[in-house]
Amino acid sequence: MKISIVVPVYKAERHLAETLDSLLRQTHEDLEIVCVDDGSPDGCWTILERYANKDPRVVPIRQENRGVSAARNTGMTHATGDILMFVDADDTLLPHACERVNRVFEAESVEVFTFGLLCDPPEAAPASLRRELSPSDAVYDGFQPNLLFKEYARPYACRTAISHDFAKRENVRFEEGLGLAEDQVFYFAVYPFSKRTVLSSEKLYVYRMNDESATHSAFDTESALHKKLDAHMTAIEAICRIWNERGLHDFCAAELLEWCLDFTMLDIGRLPTPEQRDAYRRLMPCLDVHFGSPSEKFARRSPTKACLDDIRRALAQSDGADDPVISKWHKARFFLMRRGFVRCAERVLMKLGIVK
Repeated sequence: MKISIVVPVYKAERHLAETLDSLLRQTHEDLEIVCVDDGSPDGCWTILERYANKDPRVVPIRQENRGVSAARNTGMTHATGDILMFVDADDTLLPHACERVNRVFEAESVEVFTFGLLCDPPEAAPASLRRELSPSDAVYDGFQPNLLFKEYARPYACRTAISHDFAKRENVRFEEGLGLAEDQVFYFAVYPFSKRTVLSSEKLYVYRMNDESATHSAFDTESALHKKLDAHMTAIEAICRIWNERGLHDFCAAELLEWCLDFTMLDIGRLPTPEQRDAYRRLMPCLDVHFGSPSEKFARRSPTKACLDDIRRALAQSDGADDPVISKWHKARFFLMRRGFVRCAERVLMKLGIVK
């Protein structure tokens, strides 16, 4: 089967040649490498032209800067392969990666295949990240909530290959305008609609850990924290919109409600109390519109209900109240329920600098 590898390119001249070399060295040779220069101001286009002149499998496309999601969407539009893969312009694939992907699609008749990632260098990745990058070995016929809410099968779209026919049938696209959390939206638009999904713990992709990576840049500054929260809120709004458009109003309602709190609560808690209220004034109407007000009617577990009750109570108070929106006890119970004691303890130790 022919594989189209979509590579969004922006300010990547330092590592782009290494990335392209890893793709051209694949043991599966029936490839096209669709490289979308997203208005990169450096020498990326020159590198792409040089590689395209040497190997016709490299297909360079140039567009004005519109962001990584728009670049991936452009690449998907131009792709002609049976299978779509995604590689960032500073990462690499192991030499047998495409051969393995092709074998799974041929043997398993799948629509979505998610595999593992290696971090480079390994010591730069905290234990929590390494765990997230290693899915279990499993086959899902149709959708089960575990795919989105239990398995380590998201985010990072670069470790997922999808059938081109599936992408066309379900109109799979990346959410444009998001520089963070766009991969989260991708998975909520993919897993629920795949007729067959295969997960593999086998690591086929090498993810470069560097200071320029948007995913791993520090969020300690106030402006960076606000940027992260805005992206996460926008991602939740996009997921709710996509599911509403597909008629999934109460689909996995309890799981989605808990995930939305998990995705935002810790960062919102780092804000001053008035700004916490502002954040929840944005989040709660989105959830109420999606689920039907009040959204907490879908809360199955008491820690979730307690946190939502705290939010409702705080939003009903005057803006001058200085108490945290959600009590520390209710928040602790929620995350112990969601992540378990070991992961919560690990996070505390990481915050204290005792472990990495």
